Amino acid sequence: MSWDPGSDSLLDFELNPYGHNLVFSSRYYQLLGKRKDLPIYACKEQFMTALEKSQVVLVEGKVGSGKTTQIPQWCVEFVHAHQYQSGIVGCAEPADLVTCTVAQRVADEMDLVFGEEVGYCTPLEDFSTQETILRFANDSVLLREITVDPLLERYGVIILDEVQRRTVATDLTMALLGEILSQRADLRVVVITTSIQAGNFQSYIGACEVVKVPEAGEGTTEVHHTQDVVHDGKCVEEAVKRVMDIHANDGDNGDILVFLADEKEVQEACKRLRDVDELPAPLQIIPVFPSLSHSQLHGLYDVPEEEPEPVEKGPEEHPGDEDTPEEVVENDGNDTEDSGNDGDEEDDDTISGERPRKVIVATDIADSCLVDTVGFVVDSGRVRQEVFNARVRATQDLVSLISRLSADQRADLASLRPGKPGKCFRLYPEDFTEDLAAFPNPEIHRVNLTPWILLLKRLGVEDLLKFDFPDPPATEFLSGAMNQLKHLDAVDETGCLTDLGAIMSEFPVDPQLARTIIASCEYGCCEDILTIAALLTVPPVFLRPSEAAQAADDVRRRKFARAGSDHLALINVYHAFRQNYQDELWCSSNYLNFDALRMTDDIRQYFGGILERLELGPCEDSEPKTEEERVKSIKRALAEGYFMQVAHDLDGTGNYFIVKETQVVQLHPTTCLDSNPGWVLYHEFVLSERSYITTLTEIEPQWLFDIAPKYFDPTNLPQGEARRRFHSILVKSELAVPGKPAREWAGPGVAQPSAPRNFTSHPGRGPVQHGQMRERNQEDDDDSKLCVVS
Repeated sequence: MSWDPGSDSLLDFELNPYGHNLVFSSRYYQLLGKRKDLPIYACKEQFMTALEKSQVVLVEGKVGSGKTTQIPQWCVEFVHAHQYQSGIVGCAEPADLVTCTVAQRVADEMDLVFGEEVGYCTPLEDFSTQETILRFANDSVLLREITVDPLLERYGVIILDEVQRRTVATDLTMALLGEILSQRADLRVVVITTSIQAGNFQSYIGACEVVKVPEAGEGTTEVHHTQDVVHDGKCVEEAVKRVMDIHANDGDNGDILVFLADEKEVQEACKRLRDVDELPAPLQIIPVFPSLSHSQLHGLYDVPEEEPEPVEKGPEEHPGDEDTPEEVVENDGNDTEDSGNDGDEEDDDTISGERPRKVIVATDIADSCLVDTVGFVVDSGRVRQEVFNARVRATQDLVSLISRLSADQRADLASLRPGKPGKCFRLYPEDFTEDLAAFPNPEIHRVNLTPWILLLKRLGVEDLLKFDFPDPPATEFLSGAMNQLKHLDAVDETGCLTDLGAIMSEFPVDPQLARTIIASCEYGCCEDILTIAALLTVPPVFLRPSEAAQAADDVRRRKFARAGSDHLALINVYHAFRQNYQDELWCSSNYLNFDALRMTDDIRQYFGGILERLELGPCEDSEPKTEEERVKSIKRALAEGYFMQVAHDLDGTGNYFIVKETQVVQLHPTTCLDSNPGWVLYHEFVLSERSYITTLTEIEPQWLFDIAPKYFDPTNLPQGEARRRFHSILVKSELAVPGKPAREWAGPGVAQPSAPRNFTSHPGRGPVQHGQMRERNQEDDDDSKLCVVS
């Protein structure tokens, strides 16, 4: 059966063809009416015909046209008509938050169960089943699927959404799909973008059908600019003033969407809005930033009032947790005591007798969160991005200007209400717009590529310089990543993937952390390292509000600092959180990120499951360790992964010298270390007003020679201060070969471990082969192993 453009859609049947032949609910028809009003709906026949004719369909349409929600549903119709012979539908999204919210919306529109027929998957959680026919996934998840399913045979249609955002995962997936398409004539690929020119997609993809969504005939945005540039330090203040002016003086009751640079600014703006003493009417303040979970965005979208037959929902991220970040800010002048109102009466403190006006304060993640009740956009024109310096292997968070494409998209978000115009207030002059770049800078030009190169090696890419990148990265980014992988023994001298590298690529984390997790099996400290790995993966657990920075530092050092290590402090936080019954109020009083901590158990289990599947762990020593032995094991496992990220004290004043990078840095002020150790390893080198290293652990320099003798051979160090100081430390540490002048010391053969280390096998188990799998052990962690480091 093929889809006939002249026939009625499958959706016109009374029975839901995808939902076990149940009758459609009344809510389905209510949402269907809204769907038919979307600009994209006029293109359905053209799209379905194009999908039948061509392997690749490129769809271009403005933000809010309905591309993200409607095209996946049409693709389900396509594979259903073909009886799923080629597979299900997979839709790749560039952000976890978008992945989940879009999946929820589409499940509602299709009248299906969220988490079953319509599922979603992020790098650390998978809410899909064998019944899933439409699977939304983070773009990096789809890329990783190619490692185990090289031809993506699970799928009949692959959708790449929001490709104009130019994430690394989307770019690499697009490149790999070209080869997959040549081997699978039955596969269809749909590429969705707001602008074909944003990445020259049409010329890169080649032969394809193009569907351009017509612009809506109604709903325009009136754009206003400030006379002068609003500088970084004033953006939050100016944005809040603009929100209050709109709320007080504009008769239009549309919701307000505010774009700020980063999470810190979002939180500050929300606090200022909540602290306003007098309001003409209540406001519902909703922060939106990437680290929020889907359950925390309750209230972002309006739910239809009539739900006589609500669709059963799939798994919630945290069942029973009703806390959400939004808050209704009322007019202090009209506060009244609770009169026992049961909720049937309308609240007089609402706009026009309805719900409070929403103020959505967001980072650039909201570019993809389409809220059709927004009538006003306040745009700072800025975004904070992480930029990787390949020369010194450091990251820098930079506030940069958005592109003209992004500016136009943000303005369009004010005009999504049917038949109503919107207003966009830009916090920069009109002539400033011409100075903006036309399109966003591809992510591949500014991030650390080491984990991505490891993944490409896993996929069999031999020559990176010949790989068909949509936008080739700088050579120094590629060579730097390859050198790091060689030092980690993930690739050999010829650039081929090693057995250890194959195992490391199983973990969706940086290679250094992956090697640390694997090494923990040898050192008998899996449980502790899994905790550290999970807490390094979630958003920062230590909160440091500007108004209480000193108090937060004091609590962190007094309650959690132990044993000369920030990593061990993370273990203490985790156990204290569990011992206090995962209480949110306890977290608040101790300046801890409750939402990050409650994610930790799931991530620990996920990482542990990978070790179990590969028959590497979890494993602990048969005999209990002393506290000193336990701490040493944890530190040595960390050094296995982070030996390239070590620094030594220069002069006892807090200045540290990074051994290989010839950089002088300081310990970050938030460290739990109460002294200046001689040697530390660090998790990250951050460039800001000063050069800092963060998340530190004191180590012994001798360990470095056990782990990587060639790397720390002084003859392999660059000429200059680094080589001289390291040579001097070797002499003082008496690590030179006895009877041989230190200047001739070459490293190999010195301070070797007592036995060769083999991370691809485990005592009592044979060597692990790439692809070897077994069922994951679902038993809960043994709480008896979860002791606090003192």
